[in-house]
Amino acid sequence: MLNKETKTHVVVINCTPLKRNLYKVEFAEADGIIHEQTVHEEAILDYRLVIGKELEQATFEQLQNSNDYQKAYAYAINILSRRLYSEKEIRTKLHAREATDDTVQLVVQKLKSLELLNDFAFATAYAEHHMAMGKKSHRQIVLALKERGITGQIIDDLQYLFQKESEQDVIVKEIKEAHDRYSRKEISDFDLRNKVITSLGRKGFNLGEIQRQYGYFVEDLEAGI
Repeated sequence: MLNKETKTHVVVINCTPLKRNLYKVEFAEADGIIHEQTVHEEAILDYRLVIGKELEQATFEQLQNSNDYQKAYAYAINILSRRLYSEKEIRTKLHAREATDDTVQLVVQKLKSLELLNDFAFATAYAEHHMAMGKKSHRQIVLALKERGITGQIIDDLQYLFQKESEQDVIVKEIKEAHDRYSRKEISDFDLRNKVITSLGRKGFNLGEIQRQYGYFVEDLEAGI
């Protein structure tokens, strides 16, 4: 198959596309031994793995040694194609798949260089989504971001988002939704009030502001506003 001048090389003899930007590549050594390896499309481009391509043994070994990286990278690309994740979340998920610290670091660096992993973009999207949903207080959003590894500096930079919609506006909206939900049950006004206030309190809103806005809400309700 190979002459003496290329006996230290391996040759790509097949390259089959799989799902999620992965390929199964078959290599043949001079003695006829066949190797198979699943690689990400990025490796196909980096190593120019077309049929007939010859790789020096050192390059082939480098590609083999990068197998763990290729798998981790492909997994990260796959989950990031569905939604954004913070850097901490990606690291946690990769470690859960038993990727080494070095592999995780390399994957994270690559994702950052491609702008596929960006904590500011993640935090902005997360905050905007939950503010639009109106189901979390600003405090809950901040706590959730911290749990996901978002730095205090980034959170400070997002304060302009929180100023677009005041906590009071969110509380008023939440009170109406909770009141509509609980008023369908046959309970007293006292129990209804407690249920609404407790519901909002569990979401992290200021208790005094909840009580104050609930009072205004009931007054408007009674006045037919």
